[in-house]
Amino acid sequence: MKKFFISPGDPAGIGPEISLRALSENKSIQKYFVLAGDRNFYQDLIETNDIDLKLIDKESQENGVLFKHFPLQNKVIIGQPDISNSNYIIDVLSHGALGCLNNEFKGLITGPVNKEIINQSGFEFSGHTEFLSDIANVKKVVMLLMNEKLKIALLTTHIPLSEVPFKVTKKNLEETTSIIIREFENTWKISNPSVCLLGLNPHAGEGGYIGHEEEEIIKPFVNSANENVYGPISADTAFINQNIKKYDVFLAMYHDQALPVIKSMGFGNTLNITLGLPFIRISVDHGTAFDLAGKNIADFSSMNEALKTSMKFL
Repeated sequence: MKKFFISPGDPAGIGPEISLRALSENKSIQKYFVLAGDRNFYQDLIETNDIDLKLIDKESQENGVLFKHFPLQNKVIIGQPDISNSNYIIDVLSHGALGCLNNEFKGLITGPVNKEIINQSGFEFSGHTEFLSDIANVKKVVMLLMNEKLKIALLTTHIPLSEVPFKVTKKNLEETTSIIIREFENTWKISNPSVCLLGLNPHAGEGGYIGHEEEEIIKPFVNSANENVYGPISADTAFINQNIKKYDVFLAMYHDQALPVIKSMGFGNTLNITLGLPFIRISVDHGTAFDLAGKNIADFSSMNEALKTSMKFL
């Protein structure tokens, strides 16, 4: 039986706690997951927070969550990130990704990390999406944000806004749209999915009066694409109910054109899914929240949603 590997993220953040709590609330599906981290650290979290969850070894016949031990370099102080534990974070994540590539795991669920802390350790890390793309030796992946109401893919991810216009090219649009359509057909089982592109500029360029990318690049691409690719439409009215019902997925030109909208619709119930990898990767929609860690108040609904969504792929 294939399982999903859970990489909870930074041990000083809320990732470990929300992973434990979500698993404890889903006893009927616990057997489909492998949780990874430092056993003593996680056992302490379970006991301190009175979480009803048992960590089991591979050979155990007990009911619980299979646990993979990775020793911490330094003791964790909840709420205080430690650069020296960056290798621990990357080791857990790498093990899960490689296990997926080796067909040991069905997919990967990731908790939040702090990119700044990891980069300060000397490891170049621009985000889970880019890291997993590199480790899987995949040249192109697509970030998809989704909740029950809306799905939005991104043409560009974690780059400065000043660099975005240079990434709005016919080639990038073709490759991104192709990945979206292929994944929606093969993984999501949606036949002939409809993709609606947002404009880069306000009002989708106003016919060229507010920027040229729509007239010179996006519109010609849409006209040459298959019949289920639409746009560009203005981002300020893209997500009205009429459009949400009409299109299966939207393609935003940049990160903050999409995330504020979908997170405001359902922060905590939104997931980040990477399209184009040779395995399924699902992530929570929030950060490490160091200020909430260790206070027994972190909202685990996004991790809960990640566990339930992963079951659709087993």
